Amino acid sequence: MSLPRLRLERCTFDNGLWHIDAEEAHHLIRVRRCYTGSLVEGLLDGEKIELKLECRGDSVTAREISRVREDIGLPRVELLLGLLKNDQLDDALRFCAETGVCAVHLLICERSVPRYEGTKLADKMTRWRKILDEATKQAGAATPPVLHEPRPFAAMDFETLPDQRLAALLAPDTKRLREIEIAPHLAVAIGPEGDWAPCESETLLAKGFVPVSLGRRIMRASTAVAAACAAAAILCRKTA
Repeated sequence: MSLPRLRLERCTFDNGLWHIDAEEAHHLIRVRRCYTGSLVEGLLDGEKIELKLECRGDSVTAREISRVREDIGLPRVELLLGLLKNDQLDDALRFCAETGVCAVHLLICERSVPRYEGTKLADKMTRWRKILDEATKQAGAATPPVLHEPRPFAAMDFETLPDQRLAALLAPDTKRLREIEIAPHLAVAIGPEGDWAPCESETLLAKGFVPVSLGRRIMRASTAVAAACAAAAILCRKTA
């Protein structure tokens, strides 16, 4: 049985002792029913750290027992994702954390319904990053994906992306994903509800994206994220 997990980014380390953030401490004590002497797993910057808790009321500290570098054995996937509506985006982010995505570039596309700016965008970014943090705890992933603020599709800097680029497109001339040898570092593009607009598809192809099919059935965008990123992880392991 796996240990209860917490993220350590908001915790502080002093004289060999971790001082656990109040929110994480509340979750460990009130939800996971941990107590003094309980073993937990801390997740931080690519490392998994085994800790023993010391609980005093609502205050929780922890001593390190061991730490190991996470060896995920997965490709580094940078996901270009057309901005989705709330429930769809929440699910897509969870799938990103579970399948080993390293970065998420949110793109405001022609067919993207949501539009966020100012305080509303800041609140959304806080919520989305919390979803990623929680999903990494569930998945036992030491590092959450880097989440970039939404930007217009036309403002995406494609030059920063890895050489291998795959785009899920609803088109007749696509390749099946299993026919492609997956590189250790790649970009995957998934459009918003309704798929990419024709001009966006043309731009992706011009920027070196290979059009791929995820199957004969039309998926929701969040399901496409899960299918594409999980398939990339599986196929990369087969070709490693």
